[in-house]
Amino acid sequence: MSWMGGWFDPELEDLFQDEPELLETAKQVRASRPRVEADPRFQNRLRAQLVADASRGRSARGVRRWWRVGPAGFAWSGAVVGAALITATVLTFVSNKPNDQVTAFSQLTAQHSVSPNQVITVSFNQPMNETAVEQGVHIQPAVKVTFSWKNNDLVISPTYHLAANTPYTVTIAKDKLLAASGASAAAPINITFATKPTPTPQPASPPSLTPVVLGANGTGGSLLYAPDGSAVVSTQGVIPASATTAPSPTAAPTPAANATPTPEGSISGAPPVPGALVEFPTSGSAAQIGPSPSAVAFSPNGRYLAMAVDDGNGGSRIITSQSDGSAPDRLADSATPVTALTWASNDRIIYTDGTTVDSVDLSHTTNSLYTLPSGSGVITALATGGGYAYVSPATGTGGSLLNISSGAEQTLQGATTDVAFSGNGATVAWVDESVQPERVFTESVTQNTPAALSMPDSNASPSDVALDMKADEIAYVSTNASSGIAQLVVAQLPGGTPLAVTSISNISELTLAPGGDHVAFVSNTSAGASIEQAAVPGAPKSRAGLSIPDAANATLQSFVQAQVGQNGQPDLGTLAALSAAGVNAASDTPPNLSRAYVISTSLEPTGVVEASIELIVDPDAGHTTTRVASEQVLIAQSSGSYVVTSATIFPLRNESAGPHVVQVTPSTAGGVTTLLVTFDSDLTQATVSGAITVENQAGVILNSTAVYDPDTRTATVTLANAPRGTLTLEIATSLADVEGQSLANGFQTTFEAGS
Repeated sequence: MSWMGGWFDPELEDLFQDEPELLETAKQVRASRPRVEADPRFQNRLRAQLVADASRGRSARGVRRWWRVGPAGFAWSGAVVGAALITATVLTFVSNKPNDQVTAFSQLTAQHSVSPNQVITVSFNQPMNETAVEQGVHIQPAVKVTFSWKNNDLVISPTYHLAANTPYTVTIAKDKLLAASGASAAAPINITFATKPTPTPQPASPPSLTPVVLGANGTGGSLLYAPDGSAVVSTQGVIPASATTAPSPTAAPTPAANATPTPEGSISGAPPVPGALVEFPTSGSAAQIGPSPSAVAFSPNGRYLAMAVDDGNGGSRIITSQSDGSAPDRLADSATPVTALTWASNDRIIYTDGTTVDSVDLSHTTNSLYTLPSGSGVITALATGGGYAYVSPATGTGGSLLNISSGAEQTLQGATTDVAFSGNGATVAWVDESVQPERVFTESVTQNTPAALSMPDSNASPSDVALDMKADEIAYVSTNASSGIAQLVVAQLPGGTPLAVTSISNISELTLAPGGDHVAFVSNTSAGASIEQAAVPGAPKSRAGLSIPDAANATLQSFVQAQVGQNGQPDLGTLAALSAAGVNAASDTPPNLSRAYVISTSLEPTGVVEASIELIVDPDAGHTTTRVASEQVLIAQSSGSYVVTSATIFPLRNESAGPHVVQVTPSTAGGVTTLLVTFDSDLTQATVSGAITVENQAGVILNSTAVYDPDTRTATVTLANAPRGTLTLEIATSLADVEGQSLANGFQTTFEAGS
């Protein structure tokens, strides 16, 4: 019969008439005509059953008569049995029998950038003994979870979301992989994945800012913060003419009122005039600290100012002074106006006129560093440290990030004028104007890996971006395309979770305090322009001082990023450029790194920075356990810049079970020292306080409190009236996660207090 060949089967046509894809599959199964071999055991059992029935003397209407058929009848009966067997074979092919071996899969397997807000779904091939499976689930690092089922899918929901930038292994024990039918699995289930570095979930209604007016601003004045965040400085500030005019005879910590360098660099006691370099402290009176410059920057240590002022002949003069404007010194002249400048170190300045990049040090030695090719755009911004610059496009969009030393450029998609560098020069942010609505991107200056910012209003266009010191926060103006309503947004990075959103219009010159705890801007009204500042709710309090120099931190971050590299390959060129002679980090760095943690940093009295780092290799099919390599790095100044002078890297090892410390951040403000200790696991809260101690240099345990926040997996350790100097944080192995696993080894690190 030709229809048995599979090309036409009326029963299949009727069964799958509304599902053509299934019909095609059924036809292929039918066309395969599998040869069915009866199980010999079935044949023997059937034969024995028939013999037994015959011996019991069934009647003529019994089984024996059924088997007494003529040739035609036997052929028909054989066809029925054969068709039944073929049907059973087809059903076995297209469905899972209840007694099949248990198997499972998860879409998260082998992913390296999973959202921390993701649930973990495990799909089984058949109905499961749900209670048994749940009992067999083990997650490393430990996560407090709840379970639910959707058909044959187990949904594992973290109570406090997954930790960001963390590799995870989900294991389900073999003896717990039991199906409802009683079937079991041949092996345990192992699911490995890693999360991307994103912030905690966005709050539903971020708070508003409450700005206060600091003073008046002249036309076109730009703003910057003092390095310690204690004052806002305007290049076109206006202070009352009644202010004190006599300069302080010495360089006091408080800026000397009205100490005004002239274009020649001498100090004048003349009353301040509108449009000068003016410092507006958070508390106290405004003070003029220089003439109106075209560019200005504080040195990394906060002690000096560098400024470019008009020389009266169409060019600029580079002048340095104390941070209060006293003791000015004219370093160099530029025949063309200087448009931007920064400090490469505490004794060397990088500046540009938009076409060329030059340097001058405190000994008045100048060098030409780079000249843009003919037909290029214009250099409009320099990163702190002087390693990178932004070149705006000659036409259209798509400016470029310029590596000044190598001359290499990479395009910043859609960038035109809204571009900003972080205070440490390690991160760049820009507005992509090539799409509508526009969007914000951020990326490390050493890696061409732009990340789009999540905005609270997806229909709004951003502008006027600003970053804080370490690119932990971003500020921008968000304008809705339909309503025209503008909002000032301060958000966390890298994800974009808003810290504060305020409806506000006609503002410009956004700038964030180094610690991200304040934002300042110029508000433009018909009555004039005012300088305003607002505290950022939820941002950390500004510290009395940075734990390590900004330039050293920039070197550290770039060095670690270069070790991780891209696609498992380190950035050998950057590693070599950031390493001193004799440091062979390129060859010592383990291959196939996925991520890294800077656990802690400290500043030695000699000025050397010590950093503790964990290098991470995510699990994969060949090695299902996370591997880590500890690294100790020393960073010191050399020829005016910071380089890695020592990098001790220990061999890769399997990461131990139990909780791990991923970061320790110290700060001191108002005489109170605070440590934020972040973990990768959900902890048993009762074990936290007793496990954490702080000792002074003599080994005496200091009075401290430790409060654990399960949502951020962070313990806040507070020491009131901590002594100045080096202290030691210790965490004992009594610290345990929610699965009862203890810290594998005692943790210890040093930090500076009272700085």
